[in-house]
Amino acid sequence: MTNEVMARGRPGPEIDAIDLALLQGVQRDGRATYEALSRALGLSRQAVRARMVRLLESGVVQIIGVVHPSLFGLTAYAHLSVTVEGPALAVADRIAALDDARFVSVVSGSLDLVAELRSADQSALAATVRRVAAIPGVLRVDTVIYTAILKHAHFPPGPYSPTSIDDVDRRLLVHLQRDGRAAFADLGEVVGLSTSAARTRVLRLLESGAVHVGARIQPGALGPAQVVGFQLALAGHAEEAVEHIRRMSQVEYLATSIGRCDAIGTAVSHSADGVLRFLETVRAVHGVKSVASWTHLRVVKESYASSPASSSPILM
Repeated sequence: MTNEVMARGRPGPEIDAIDLALLQGVQRDGRATYEALSRALGLSRQAVRARMVRLLESGVVQIIGVVHPSLFGLTAYAHLSVTVEGPALAVADRIAALDDARFVSVVSGSLDLVAELRSADQSALAATVRRVAAIPGVLRVDTVIYTAILKHAHFPPGPYSPTSIDDVDRRLLVHLQRDGRAAFADLGEVVGLSTSAARTRVLRLLESGAVHVGARIQPGALGPAQVVGFQLALAGHAEEAVEHIRRMSQVEYLATSIGRCDAIGTAVSHSADGVLRFLETVRAVHGVKSVASWTHLRVVKESYASSPASSSPILM
């Protein structure tokens, strides 16, 4: 989905249970060796490699490096709910043109558009919100500030230990964003290092949480999908409730927040009944007071990759 927007439900190669297990393996560790994957799946190395090549060449999956946004100099994140007067797509295109707008979608329900902003700091974030509010056709902008992003394909899943990076590290990160499974020898050649030196640097970046290499599965590759956004009001046991929801397989995105809600997320199901059952399950979680939801109709922009800041980054 993005500028890269991919259609939910685009037909692709037939996926079987072994493919699903393979995809789960490379979601956890996109640089897992074929030997490790073959042991986990009980297949030969050649069989695993053939399946992986088929999935990659068909576009079902991409193996990419996800870099912590603070290394881009981005430390302030927010979700915007936008109400418009007149056609929504024209407004969505104007918001998508803003550099800090990383995700923009036209939705159904009480909202018209939603967007995610990632900015250098709170002042820059506030300035971008004002720019959105000034776009012709925008009636109202409701802003929710993220306190933590807990689950997202474009955010490293583990803890981040702030680490200094130099120009060589930046070039390695840029290349890993394009090809997360690039061989250490190839990475070394790109940046002018030996294979062992490239390996040492990449492992340091991975272990610090500066980058996570995982699988990005094409939306709809596993069948037609319905994508819903949701926001939560939480009571006692909020941390346990959020962790319980984060572990749900339907949840693609989850962040804690301050503002009109305590957490906000995105889930994917393969039917309207599946969406209903997911929302009912969330409503039943101990600590959840209320759930509001909306349906994504068209993702206008989803673009998170960029070059790490060349100046000393603000570390989180």
